[in-house]
This record gives sequence, structure tokens and C-alpha cells, in this order.
Amino acid sequence: MSKRNAAVMLYAALLIASLLQVFQSIVVAHFFDPEYLAPYRYGILVAGFAYLFATGLIESVFFFISGKYAPDARRYVGNTLASCALIFLVLLLLFEGVLDPYVLIHTELGPYLREIGAYLLIALFLFVNMTAHNALVGSGHTAVASGLRVFQYLLRILAIAGALFSGLIASIYPLILLIVVLEGIQSLLYGLVLLNRRLLSFRLRGLETRAQYRYAFGLGVAGFIPFINGSLDKIMISAFLGASSFAIYSVSAIELPIAGILMSVFGSVFFSTYVGYAENGDHPSMAALWRKCSKYGMIAIVPAGIFVFLFSDVLYRLILPDAYFEGHRVLGIYALLLLLRFNSPDVLARALNRNAIIVQAATAMLIVNVAGNLVFINTFGLWGAALATLCGTVAGWIYYLARYARLLNTTVGRLLPWRPYIGLIAISAVFFGAARWTFSDRVEVSAALAILGAAAYLWYAFSLLEKPEKAYVRGLVRKMGVPLRSTD
Repeated sequence: MSKRNAAVMLYAALLIASLLQVFQSIVVAHFFDPEYLAPYRYGILVAGFAYLFATGLIESVFFFISGKYAPDARRYVGNTLASCALIFLVLLLLFEGVLDPYVLIHTELGPYLREIGAYLLIALFLFVNMTAHNALVGSGHTAVASGLRVFQYLLRILAIAGALFSGLIASIYPLILLIVVLEGIQSLLYGLVLLNRRLLSFRLRGLETRAQYRYAFGLGVAGFIPFINGSLDKIMISAFLGASSFAIYSVSAIELPIAGILMSVFGSVFFSTYVGYAENGDHPSMAALWRKCSKYGMIAIVPAGIFVFLFSDVLYRLILPDAYFEGHRVLGIYALLLLLRFNSPDVLARALNRNAIIVQAATAMLIVNVAGNLVFINTFGLWGAALATLCGTVAGWIYYLARYARLLNTTVGRLLPWRPYIGLIAISAVFFGAARWTFSDRVEVSAALAILGAAAYLWYAFSLLEKPEKAYVRGLVRKMGVPLRSTD
């Protein structure tokens, strides 16, 4: 399977899975008001912190099944899973023996420790599932990884929705236990698939384990500050405004699925290609591939970010109960993050084994983020934290671009496709802005402007594609039965 087909397949699968996850959050929010939803959202946050301790090892899989390590790929996967299991055991003992009885009991998490402890069990299955997913994608088994991911989230939403609508579950704790069971089933499936594909072995002698741990430690440290950045707004909202506001903010402070998916696809499917370029010292090819991925990423995400920012209040009225409406501005500001999520920001640093760049960029983001939260939460309330996150992300991206341009002996202007970027934003802002302006008085005019804007955007976006991608798009459209004339 070509890299392009693999990227398209993985993108489609992750998009479907993420949409199912968003729908799951909406369903759960309809059954529980913010004050009752708080322990569920706190559990997700704590599981995210647990994942942080294994993220370096899990992400190191891409590197240690590529290049010179490929012959021992299955054993490096086994070493990763064994190490993750040990990490989970240590975290569980730490939580139950120290944090639960002596620390967290005195915080705003105190009333919810039973639910949080149950959700922490999901971290073990998350370690397994993400390691297996990375191993399958990195070794070229994209179709299998995609199918398993969609199955996982489809099974989860069906089980959760069925249990809630039928009345079998009426409180948060049983809901969390159901999710634990579902994640365990998925881990079992992943394990069976790894064995079937000969991608798992626990014969670990002879491996360069120290090399993997050093690489993983660098990735883990590099990932620590970005995680704090991603969670800081939620933590500060909880501390300043309480559990109910935290629940509203957590439901609202989500990037549209296409953002994280896009970065995941570009960072995983093309990672081995970047590593190959890095090993050969081919920096111009690395820069060209990153620029190309950036351009196509912009095409995919820019209109969604502009549209959701302008129509966040309308979307909230349609999909969530009134108790959560305060969060619509948070969703709108988070949608603007999509304008910065057009490519994986750290893939070049990881391929070049320069993980310090990730730490440095994240530090710049953290400084801006902390200062912004302290000022903006007091000034603007709930959505001030989202604004601080946006400012911090901008600072990090500026640093990334400057460092990559220097490393690859190019300029920021050549690394980043500025003209298409500005053009895509301008078309989206003009047409969707006009549609929002006329929405309250003339809905039919607003709809016509939105459709016209979408048509103009698609025409301009298609003109930005290179010939192979244009031919690929035409082929997909013809398969759907739409005749096209060539414009080349």
C-alpha cells in the first residue's frame, strides 16, 4: 500500500473513531448535568496523566521498528508492552498507597476518588492499545490498525448509548466500569492481532534496550510539558471556578477531531520516510515533505476552524443541553487552534533525534499559557482559559518554525506555504463570516452564502493540489459517479 493510500485510510478511520468519541461525550452530557459529570471528566484527566509516564516508550515504537531496528521490531514491541505494564503497576501502587489517602483527599478531587481510581484502570489498556496501534501503523499494517480503531469506538458508543437509553446505567461509576471492560476487550483483540501478524515477542535478550529507554526518556520529557500545556487550562478552571465549571469546560475544550487525526496521520505514516531522509542527511527532502503535508493539512482543517468559531453558539443549541451553553465560546476559541494544527509539529524533531526542540517549544508555550490563564480567567471567566491556550500554541508554533528552518538550512517562508494558508483563511472567513452575519435575519441567504463559500473553497483547494493528488481526487469522484472534466 502506498504512503498516500495508507494516510487516507488511517485518516478516515481516525476521523470516524473521533467523531464517535465526540458523539459519546454528547450522549453522556445529555444524561448527566455538569456537577454529576465532574468525576467522569476528572477520571479522563487522571488517566491522561498516567499515560504521560508511558508516552515516551509508546511513541518510541515508530523509531524502533524502522531503519536498522526493523529486523527486531517484534521484540521491541514486546519490550515496550512489558515496560508499560511495569509502569502501570508502579502508578497504581502510588495512587492507592500515597496519592489517594494522603494527597488527593484534600483537593477538589476528594469526593470523586472511587470513580477516579476505577478510571485509572483504563490507563493499562490504553498503554496496550496505543502501543499496538503504533506498531501496526509503523510496520505498514494500516488497514488492520484502522479497522481495529473504528471497531473500538463503535463498540464503545453502542454499549454506552444502549446502557444509558435502556436505563441499565443511571450513575457515573457503573458507566466508568463499563468503559474499563470495553477497553480490556479491545486490548485482547490488539494482542491477538499482534501475534497473528508476527509483531509481538517477549524474547528480549540482545535488544538495545538502553538505546530505546534513552530515546523514550527524551520523548517522555519532551512530551511532559506539552501535556501540562494541554491540561493546564482545565486544571486552573477546576482550581478557580470549581468542579461544575470544570465539567462544562472539559466538554467544551475539545479540538475538532480532524486536528489531532491529521497530526497523527502525518506523524505516523510518514515517520519512517522522515527517518530515512534523516539517516541520509537529505534535509531538503525532509523540508519538502513537511511543506507538502502542511499544505494538504491546511486544506483539510482551515474551513472547519473558521466555521465552528463563527457558529459555536448555534452548534451548542443543537447538540447539548442548556446547562452546558456557557461553554460555546470555549469551543469557538478551541476551533481556532485548527488554524495551527495543519501538520505534526514534533515529527521532524523526533526523526532527527532532536527531542530537545520539543521541550524548548513546549516551555515557550507553557510560559505564555500560565501567564494567560492567570490574567484571562479573572478577566473573561470560563473562556479566558481557552484564549490563554490559543496564545501559548501560537508561541510554540513560531518557535518550531524558526528552529526547523535553521536545522534544515531553509527559511520559514520556504518551509511553510504562506500564500495558500492566507488564501484558505481569507476565503473561509469572508464567506462564512457573511453567512453568520445574515443568519439571524435571513437563514436562506446565510445558507446560500455558506454553500457558495464551500464551492469557492473547494475550487481553490483543488487548484493547490499537485498533479498526482488531482488525479487521485478525480478518481475518487468518478467512483462516486460524478463526471469531471480536466482543468490542467
